[in-house]
Amino acid sequence: MSGGTGLPVFAAGTDVPSVHGLSYVHGSAQLPSGRVALTVAADGLLRVEALVGATRSVRTGRLDLAVLNRVLGALRSGPPGAVPGQDGTADGTTAAGTGRRLTVVGLLPDGDASWDDATAAPVPGVGRALEALAAQVLDPAAAGRLPGVLLALDEIDPADAGSTARPAAAIGTVGGRSAYALAEPEQGFGLVALDGADPLGGSGVEAGVLPTALALGTAGGRELFAVGGADGAVQVWDAVSGALLHGTAGGEGAQAVTAGLVQGVPLVFSAGRQGEVQAWHAEDGRALGLLPVAGQGAAVLCHARCAGLDLVAAAGDDALVRVWDAATGEQLHLLVGHSDRVTALAVLSLGDQALLASAGQDGSVRLWDLATGQPLAQLIGHSGTVTALAFLRTGGDPLLASCALDGTVRTWDVYTARALDGRPVARGWLTALAAVPHDGRDLLVTGDESGQLTFWDPMTWTAVGDCAPGAGQDFPVNALAVGELDGRPVLAAGHGDGTVRLWDAAARTELHTAAPDGGPVTSVALCPAGERLLVVCGTATGAVRCLDPRSGAPLSVPTSHTGPVSALAVGTPDEDGRVLLASAGADGTVRVREALGGAPLLRLTADPAGVTALAVGSVAGRPTLATGGPDGTVRLWDAADGAPGPVPVGALRGPVTALSFGLLDTREVLVGGGADGALRIWDARNGSPAGEFSGGGSPVRSLVLQDLGGEVLLAAGDQGATLRLWHAGSGTLLNEAELDRLPLAVAFGEAGLHVVGPGGAITL
Repeated sequence: MSGGTGLPVFAAGTDVPSVHGLSYVHGSAQLPSGRVALTVAADGLLRVEALVGATRSVRTGRLDLAVLNRVLGALRSGPPGAVPGQDGTADGTTAAGTGRRLTVVGLLPDGDASWDDATAAPVPGVGRALEALAAQVLDPAAAGRLPGVLLALDEIDPADAGSTARPAAAIGTVGGRSAYALAEPEQGFGLVALDGADPLGGSGVEAGVLPTALALGTAGGRELFAVGGADGAVQVWDAVSGALLHGTAGGEGAQAVTAGLVQGVPLVFSAGRQGEVQAWHAEDGRALGLLPVAGQGAAVLCHARCAGLDLVAAAGDDALVRVWDAATGEQLHLLVGHSDRVTALAVLSLGDQALLASAGQDGSVRLWDLATGQPLAQLIGHSGTVTALAFLRTGGDPLLASCALDGTVRTWDVYTARALDGRPVARGWLTALAAVPHDGRDLLVTGDESGQLTFWDPMTWTAVGDCAPGAGQDFPVNALAVGELDGRPVLAAGHGDGTVRLWDAAARTELHTAAPDGGPVTSVALCPAGERLLVVCGTATGAVRCLDPRSGAPLSVPTSHTGPVSALAVGTPDEDGRVLLASAGADGTVRVREALGGAPLLRLTADPAGVTALAVGSVAGRPTLATGGPDGTVRLWDAADGAPGPVPVGALRGPVTALSFGLLDTREVLVGGGADGALRIWDARNGSPAGEFSGGGSPVRSLVLQDLGGEVLLAAGDQGATLRLWHAGSGTLLNEAELDRLPLAVAFGEAGLHVVGPGGAITL
């Protein structure tokens, strides 16, 4: 394996870097668990490569030097100290494994060193920390033992995410004519009439979306064409006119969020590591526009009020701070001064004025006049990356508090830019700060890598209380936010395992804990919305979570999928005449929108391992979703509120590959196909079995159940290009035909059974 620019380079047949750095290798390509290799250069550049069978994954990025220094410190001192993720034995070693090697070149005072489980010098306990780090790099959705601020990953090209994309097709109507939609890799997508093969519109290869799923449907008297992409985007067109009706942007999603009232309207702003800053209506999730950052994304956002204007500030890897008028989208300031990644922002409103504090990996804190964009001061004192900032009311002049990876909290006089105090307040890394109102002034709250919240009197530096998450829940606090609920201050904390905890900040009692959903929480904001308060979170996978602080229940979430879209389905009108568009993704979620207008209605996590099949139907008069996962399990959900329905009895073997609702005589049923070619029918009301059909061993790619003249027929096409036709009631196989194309979609029509595959449609 070879590194990119600045990364350790290995000599042929070795795992020893030829430049200064650290290398950790676990396993081998011949082992069932595969092989993982982690390298970190002396400047923090990082590379992780995993090889399992023939599948190779590579991710690069940058690790804060605080992590590397702690690992090296543990190696110098023998048995490791408190390193996130390490669970070594008492003597500092771990149980002997297979193929584990740790090599350090040019970074230890006593010279280069190497450890190998196959020798008398096995890999010490710090190896567990390196394994946890590698896992967090390869899978951002995994629980994060490492605080998010310590790790900045390079982006994966969306085209790479869809490099294994397979062709997709759907059958419906366009302009009153039976038609099909077909997308093939590197050929774009198109609409074609089934009778006569007339082209009805489409795109070329430069359409801006790499299709992975298609759907046709009707809503409000308009025929719709929906496309899901490899980058998680979903776009919907008028199938007749070709007009784009609505859509979501794909990309990295939302790792940073902020929120506030803009001209009295509650808005959420979100940003990922790429793309622009997106504005959303907080209550209904409507997308309201973009704040441009030249595609650079942002690592941190904040909302401010200054001189009658609502402002949004964003900063990130390019070391720049941008400030916009949130109401108009006009960029007001571009603040230049930091020399490295900006990791923290805070705002102090002072009537018609406001101060912005920014800090980051260069260790400095800078103050800016938000009205003019002029720099006011540079505060020097930290010796590590600054991880959080908070302005404090003291009853006198306001203070600014900052914490950093040097383990200290520092306070500064805002008006004189004078350092007031600086001291270590925790044994480990400090990761978050917040100011909580208390008796007319503020207490300072710190969050650390162990998940603990500590309350401090900033004038005396005495600890006055704490909030601990509980045994076994010691994941870092990645973000804090303060708001008011029922006249009392509340504190929201986002953790590295993905949980969100809401605390009564006065009583220091826990109100709610929201379970992980979307990976480690990376940012938190509290947004007033009428009489409600919304908890808004950004996550490591780019999902936005909106929670009700009274119940912890999830609310509408506006973002796109954070991985390829695996399936799309358009439903039939519900009792209110509303047609639903559902999309499923490799991120394990299902998103439901109003098909015609695009208003987001629901987000639910159906299967954390990914959703492989999806259908929308009506069961007992309620709009219903069916989802399938990689383990063969099929689930039913209420499409209006996300409540789980009955679990169909009997899983399919291997991944669920196709789902469809239908009627079997008078029973509402669900049909599912699996990777072994078998099909099952379930009663959709109670999940009981209603039929089973064996296939030819190839994965089912398409299926349809339909009543034709009083006889219910089931047709299914598989990956082996075979089409089978059954009498659904008796289970009799009526016909089996070899096709000249892969059956991506099948549907009964007046002329026979239509089959769509690469190259077009045929009728049997």
